[in-house]
Amino acid sequence: MKTSLSLVVASPGGPNAVRTSNFVLVGSHTLTLSSIGKNKFPLEKVPFLCPLEGHIHLKMQCEVGVKVEERGFLTMFEDVSGFGAWHRRWCVLSGYCISYWTYPDDEKRKNPIGRINLAICTSKKVEPANREFCARPNTFELITVRPRREEDKETLVSQCMNAMCVTK
Repeated sequence: MKTSLSLVVASPGGPNAVRTSNFVLVGSHTLTLSSIGKNKFPLEKVPFLCPLEGHIHLKMQCEVGVKVEERGFLTMFEDVSGFGAWHRRWCVLSGYCISYWTYPDDEKRKNPIGRINLAICTSKKVEPANREFCARPNTFELITVRPRREEDKETLVSQCMNAMCVTK
């Protein structure tokens, strides 16, 4: 013979009672992509005479986690001995990095000619380039900023200012 025992605990306010939280909003800050690299954030919407006024100090780390992989040809503007030239390159977009070679077969046999790290790209939008900059159709500009290296020099596509190198 089997028997089971059930224990039911009744709510003090009855079966339909809903408890509300005593927590109230005393300040907030909205984190955006422009928050990356910062560690001090002003509190907003703080009630008058609240002890929590001022700033929040946070350490945060941003990591791009994309599993995108695309391959195809792009025509890239490059500095060749002080002159601008357009070259057709085999490009592979993998995650947040575009690597490029001369030919598709080079991808398997050679190191890339170059890489563009999109994680350090400062372009707000990828959109057609201004016609004053480039009259070629379907052209877009990417701008990257990184710390300056000893071997960096001024070119048609790179400018070094103080401790930073800007590449277009």
